[in-house]
Amino acid sequence: MKKLIYAAVALSAFAFSSCCDDDKLPDIKPADRGTVTDDLGNVYEWVRIGDQMWTTSNAKNGSDLADAEYYDNYSWTYVLDDSQVDEYQEEYMPIYGNLMTYDDAMNSAPEGWRLPSDEDWQKLERTLGMSDPDRKGFRGEGVAYAMQATDSGCELGLNLGGSVVPVQTYGWISMDWEWVGEYGYYWTSTIEPSYEAEQTFVYYRRLTANIGTVSRECMSSDCYLSVRWVKDVE
Repeated sequence: MKKLIYAAVALSAFAFSSCCDDDKLPDIKPADRGTVTDDLGNVYEWVRIGDQMWTTSNAKNGSDLADAEYYDNYSWTYVLDDSQVDEYQEEYMPIYGNLMTYDDAMNSAPEGWRLPSDEDWQKLERTLGMSDPDRKGFRGEGVAYAMQATDSGCELGLNLGGSVVPVQTYGWISMDWEWVGEYGYYWTSTIEPSYEAEQTFVYYRRLTANIGTVSRECMSSDCYLSVRWVKDVE
């Protein structure tokens, strides 16, 4: 796995303030923080932003990607070989969490929490100063910086970004490990009904290292993306 350890983004010490290159964006600071535990006993920190609570690291539960299989028209075959399984479980997951299909992502959240919808993401983006969150493509200059961990101590605490997307096509899964630390892909719970295809398409968010905009697009639900959870403030 290419430079996996060196590409890691620290997921522990947070400086809870927001700053970026765009001085027109609001100065948002988390109003509260806490922890939540998943069904496997993994503990995650969360921060309150506006009237939403967001987890600050990627989910580690769900079906292990190392057990995923695809059909090659002849037999069922494991996606990862033994060395890749070790890399995924020992190097990738402890830092970046598990990569899940849409169905797994929908069932991953602890009680009282949920996989954020496209509207949940838009609400977060508006709170952080994005003026056009309902548009597709890259939007909101500077907003991605507020979502990502930085070396400056100015991060909001969400620590988004840094994972990798394996894209499933024609029954095969392509594991783009070389992009670990460069891209983060995150499921929403919102299906896009306008796609005329057998496979369900779902909205997702993409963050890219050193790019201040957040991408909003759709992807096939059988792909494997990272997962965050959200909860409304009671």
